[in-house]
Amino acid sequence: MGAIVLPALVESVPRLASTAARAATFANNLRAVTVQVKDVQEWAQGQGVPEGWQGDAREAADHGTTRFARRLDVSEAALERAVVAADRFEDRLVRLGTRRSALVDRQGTLNDDITALRAEIDGNEAVEASVAAWETRAADLRGRAADLVGDIAAWSADADEADLDFVRALQQVDEVAEGQEAAQDPGRPDVADLTRGFDRRVGDPVALAAWWRTLSRAQRQALLTEHPHRVGNADGIPVRDRDEANRAALYSDIDRWTRQEADGELGDADRAALANAKVIRAELDDRLEQVDPATGEHVVHVVVYKPGEFGGDGGVAISFGDPDRADHVSVNVPGLTSEVGSLPGNLGRTEALHDAALGQTDGTVATVFWLDYDAPSGNPLTSLEGITDFGSVVGPGAADAGGERFSQFIDGLRASDAGATAHLTAIGHSYGSTTVGHALQDGLPVDDAILLGSPGVPEHTAAALTDADVWVGAKDHDPVSLIGAEDGPGTLGTDPAQESFGATRFETGDGSPRIQDALDNHTSYFTGTSLDNLGAIVVDQDDHVVHDEGRERWSEEGHYPTLPEWLAEGVVRGVGDPIVEGVREWGEDVVDSLVRGFGPGRFVG
Repeated sequence: MGAIVLPALVESVPRLASTAARAATFANNLRAVTVQVKDVQEWAQGQGVPEGWQGDAREAADHGTTRFARRLDVSEAALERAVVAADRFEDRLVRLGTRRSALVDRQGTLNDDITALRAEIDGNEAVEASVAAWETRAADLRGRAADLVGDIAAWSADADEADLDFVRALQQVDEVAEGQEAAQDPGRPDVADLTRGFDRRVGDPVALAAWWRTLSRAQRQALLTEHPHRVGNADGIPVRDRDEANRAALYSDIDRWTRQEADGELGDADRAALANAKVIRAELDDRLEQVDPATGEHVVHVVVYKPGEFGGDGGVAISFGDPDRADHVSVNVPGLTSEVGSLPGNLGRTEALHDAALGQTDGTVATVFWLDYDAPSGNPLTSLEGITDFGSVVGPGAADAGGERFSQFIDGLRASDAGATAHLTAIGHSYGSTTVGHALQDGLPVDDAILLGSPGVPEHTAAALTDADVWVGAKDHDPVSLIGAEDGPGTLGTDPAQESFGATRFETGDGSPRIQDALDNHTSYFTGTSLDNLGAIVVDQDDHVVHDEGRERWSEEGHYPTLPEWLAEGVVRGVGDPIVEGVREWGEDVVDSLVRGFGPGRFVG
């Protein structure tokens, strides 16, 4: 027989010299500088001539201020062009990264097929039929190899061209004359007109999203750098653009407040905002190297940035994955103790959920931590004053107001969704479940709702609450989950873990019966089997969820404890390790205070 010619193994696909994540970091830094230049320019334009100056001195001062502002505008115009170039470069790198991933997959499959055919030929006796089949397969492999080598060469050329185009774009604005040309360009975006268009639509996510899609890249970037705080927090703006605006605001805020602090000019409110901004920046920096393996983009996005909101507690929303392009999206609303200062732990749970969900689907996933409402800051489970302090947060007012804000945020995600409608899950933990409950009551457009450690929701049944599928995670030794009416002392609504509520309860474990472990019981829903169940729900794999029975408080055997019963069991009987007398007395005081605070008619048992 004649020799069967197999192609050589195709060499590895070259790596990109630049990555989308690095380009994004460069662009974010440029935007921050642009914002700072704009701030200085506004300051210069607002400076009047010193009081009392007259004649030539007054004219000279006025002329000098005007010249200074114009020079800043030249710098601003040059930076605007550089930002647009960096943004375009990032997009090209994303596309190149996606193409490279496909090429790597093709290369791996092709080389495996070549190796397999070579082994088959070497290990078998040649007969006429097998030789013909081998030759047909070899010809196919040669064709595939030639196509792949050509595609890799074309990809490499495109990557080189992207790098060169970006360098040329920066070189076009690196001299004063070129900055002056950019400032005088009649095609330069009219920021005042764009701002009016933005103002007319902000508050209507659908209208804002539709209008934003009509803008050019330069127009979008002009608004981003002119109003970073407003654009970054506007529902309906695409998540990537919100992230860019919020990072620009974050970086420039930290720079400005740090300088004011060094000069002794920082007020108390800004000092609290600076502390919050530093927490957010630290969390972003810790995850700077987390990139999408297919595209090279940053995984983490800042969707809300309000460091001075809510009396200094701050507001923030951060996403793992891009909700606008993900197949499955979850948004987690926290409750007790949630403020920007508690971001590290909350982001850790959100990231764990992202990983758990990705492990159960071939699709794309985005998990969002959302804290843009006035969540209760105090935690009654961390001090010996105990659960009675829940009386300071049991009112539904903050949950109702937070529910409205949450609904607006979800409407924004729906409006900015770039592809097929995502499967969307709302998750509320602790007081956050009550907040989600109020949003659901008003028609929140989600597919699934998960209520974790809930102190109550504002309807008696799941069907009355929402058309979405309702899931409940509740540890029987989580005292907060025992507060909901009808049998608990709380005023936040019905305990959704009760069988009569009609939700699907999933396995979370009961938690320890000891009072010392109350906090762990309430905060450990994002671990173990409970986390696996959450991930399955988020990616619409309901068959993977391990179910638990709904609570039947009145059953004669095996009924779960009411709150006073749990306290009595954990303190008076001291299940587990010995309990000191001080804790015993505290537990007895808790029961007494609960009865005084909510009335004995609220208790069962």
